[in-house]
Amino acid sequence: MPKTASELKDIARLGGNLSIDATTKTSSELRDITKSIESDAMLIIRNADSMTASELKDIARLAAGKVIFEV
Repeated sequence: MPKTASELKDIARLGGNLSIDATTKTSSELRDITKSIESDAMLIIRNADSMTASELKDIARLAAGKVIFEV
């Protein structure tokens, strides 16, 4: 069952590692989820080639060293 952006933010806030398909969330939702990452948690964004370089840079800045883009 797909999780909402709000549910994923809660999981990230609790330190959960996430792997999200970029085609299932908006750039804004991905930024919000990224901002919620706590402690040593990691976020993997799959199918990141569907996003612009500018969007990827914006997300990377929010959690340097905690986001992996799969393109």
